[in-house]
Amino acid sequence: LICRVCKFQVGALCFHSRSPCTAERDQVCETTKAYIGKVPLFSKYGCSRTRESCNTTEQKDAVFEVSYNRTCCETNLCNAAGPPRAAGLPLLSGLAALMGWWLLK
Repeated sequence: LICRVCKFQVGALCFHSRSPCTAERDQVCETTKAYIGKVPLFSKYGCSRTRESCNTTEQKDAVFEVSYNRTCCETNLCNAAGPPRAAGLPLLSGLAALMGWWLLK
């Protein structure tokens, strides 16, 4: 199983891309998308570490109420991004969230 890899994507722009990974025996391809409410912030994708949290949404950040939606799939390059789209709102939202986090540190 070969999975696409991007450590940080905002809109259609991947800022930390790597060569595709080869999943080990118990791994699947995953995509994680971060949101504030319904506003997308960023995505990341690659080979998963565990199947247990596949197809789940969890809230890890109580300050900004960021939720993380994790989906998994089991065919080659199935976690590839969809067609490119404008990065305007997601890019601005992601940058605003990062700046807010940095200011509160």
